[in-house]
Amino acid sequence: MFERFTDRARTAVILARTEASERGDQIRPVYMLHALASGDGVAARVLADLGVDAGDIERRLDRTAPLRKPREGEPPGDDAEALASIGIDLDEIRRKVEENFGPGALERSPAAPHGAGRTTMTREAKQSVELAAREARALRHSYIGTEHLLLGLLSAAERNPRGDFSPQIVSDLGLDPARVRQRVLDELRRASA
Repeated sequence: MFERFTDRARTAVILARTEASERGDQIRPVYMLHALASGDGVAARVLADLGVDAGDIERRLDRTAPLRKPREGEPPGDDAEALASIGIDLDEIRRKVEENFGPGALERSPAAPHGAGRTTMTREAKQSVELAAREARALRHSYIGTEHLLLGLLSAAERNPRGDFSPQIVSDLGLDPARVRQRVLDELRRASA
């Protein structure tokens, strides 16, 4: 299916994979939306026209699907706070690990076993790519572009009301799926005129 992707759509998926990999995460719809807004193409133009940019997506979605790892010296996240509440002192664990294995032992990553380290897609991300292909077929396009990925993401959100990329998140971003669809269709008409 990826052979039908335009260069811009392929780049968006690669950027989403890179983003997920850097965070030790799976490819999630939020990474894909972030990549679409950061890139070029119909999806980026439509999102910008609707007042949504990559920075906006990152700020608003950071609570539900963080787009970056905490930097060294930042306050601990919810996981560290939860562990502390049951008496686990992460600083003490770090001290003991470094005492036994040397300074920076926790930052060193072991060599990944053969086949490991491959970034996979969440069920919702896979579903959004499948829905993007359906959108392309419905529009009688022989390719899958950023516009199809955007529509696929929104359709996947509608189908997963309790997912990590839900209709509520889409709404919080100020996106109305019907309005986005209309803007995409308008943009495609302008491009073919």
